Amino acid sequence: MKYPLKTLAASIAMLTALPALAQNLGANRVAFDAQAVAKASAAKEPAGLRTAALLGLRTLINDLSKDVPAGTLPDGFPFDINDLSELKTAELGLGFEVYSAHPQTMLAGGRPFDQMLMGTGIWNFVVMVDKHPVALLELEKVLGKWQVNGAGGSKLAQDVYASTQNHAGKNAFRFVRIYQATADFLEVKDMEGKPRFAPLLAARQSLRTFNTGAETQLANPQDLLPSLQQAVRSHLDRFGK
Repeated sequence: MKYPLKTLAASIAMLTALPALAQNLGANRVAFDAQAVAKASAAKEPAGLRTAALLGLRTLINDLSKDVPAGTLPDGFPFDINDLSELKTAELGLGFEVYSAHPQTMLAGGRPFDQMLMGTGIWNFVVMVDKHPVALLELEKVLGKWQVNGAGGSKLAQDVYASTQNHAGKNAFRFVRIYQATADFLEVKDMEGKPRFAPLLAARQSLRTFNTGAETQLANPQDLLPSLQQAVRSHLDRFGK
């Protein structure tokens, strides 16, 4: 049984063990206001997107109910649940667009990394069950209509959820995926309004810049770019695209 989600590919290693997030982040931590972050994030959502996402989620759950026998879950099931019946209470949490940067733009440099980022038009929603993140639902606009690409990435959903509480203030965040570097980040603002990047699971595993232990670091754009450029260059040398 397949649950396609093309931009949440297995190469991102989202279904591997999730390192514990720091509980005491000291000066790195930004005062978290869940309601403010949710409001700021929702304000960025295109009209009709959340409605389409909710409809897509219900359709997906109905389809799964037909395909998956009661009391069983197949290997690789895209939601972090114990039983399919739990999805009856599933809701949509934070929604966010995926931002990225063109590899040649990154390699050329010449401007801050945060200014290289552009929206991809791909959106994800954190799927919540009993206030617990269980998956990501991905949507993309095709021929003028929002459609669901698939669902999965339970570990990444949990990572995003926890990282917003650890780092995102009232100005919310931007989700950044550098495909050629196999790295995801949350771009947040520090107390002075300057951009900082919190590495998510894939970045902590793929980039040597960050440790993979309990402490989650925040990186300055100028410190982050060299390691990303190296990873992108290695990818292009290997795959040519």
